Amino acid sequence: MFEFLKKNRKIILENNLSEEISISNEEVEIKKTYIREILNQKKLPIVLLDPLWHSIREQIVSEMIKKNESVLQELLKEQGKLTNDHKDYNTVKQNFLKQILTLSGHLQGEGDAQKIEELNRLHESTLGANQKIEAIEKRLEAVEYEIEAVNREIIEEIIAVGYQYVSICKNNSNQLEKEINTLREQVLLKTNEKKKNEQVLKGIYNYMHHVIGQNQIEVIDKELWDKNR
Repeated sequence: MFEFLKKNRKIILENNLSEEISISNEEVEIKKTYIREILNQKKLPIVLLDPLWHSIREQIVSEMIKKNESVLQELLKEQGKLTNDHKDYNTVKQNFLKQILTLSGHLQGEGDAQKIEELNRLHESTLGANQKIEAIEKRLEAVEYEIEAVNREIIEEIIAVGYQYVSICKNNSNQLEKEINTLREQVLLKTNEKKKNEQVLKGIYNYMHHVIGQNQIEVIDKELWDKNR
């Protein structure tokens, strides 16, 4: 079922294309089964509106995410349009109802045939507006369900692939910690070695100062030490 995705799931370390790491399709699917159960009753943020997702989306590469993000974007656009249409038709309906109330108040009897005809037209227009509103509400409900489903699929994929990233980063951190500890040990050894050298140097200079004197030591340093550096 997911064969076509095997080469299209990977993570990129530090925005460096040379450090792409392919993700095992089988491992991702196993993780998604578990994640799906965990997230089942949880209300999830819309990924396209979540700045935290946008801050890491370049690191997590998945054809499934890319495809579903496009679907989600279209659904959100449709939801926005339907919401505006619903508001507009409700406004139109309220205007029709106001006109009906106003016109009904001016009816005098059977001689108001023109007003009665206008009332009938307004009633039909109101029914038409109601039908539009009902259709919009029905589609809105369906779109909200589709948004929820697609968004959930995206987040399941993000977390499953993201955990592969977490695993790699933890391994890298552990390796780096070992290297840091090794360097610390080397620094400590070198520091101790330097201290020993300084102690020997201090002892020799103390002796030479005692025997020869400060002024002569400076002359000898200049002739012997400075020339050899």
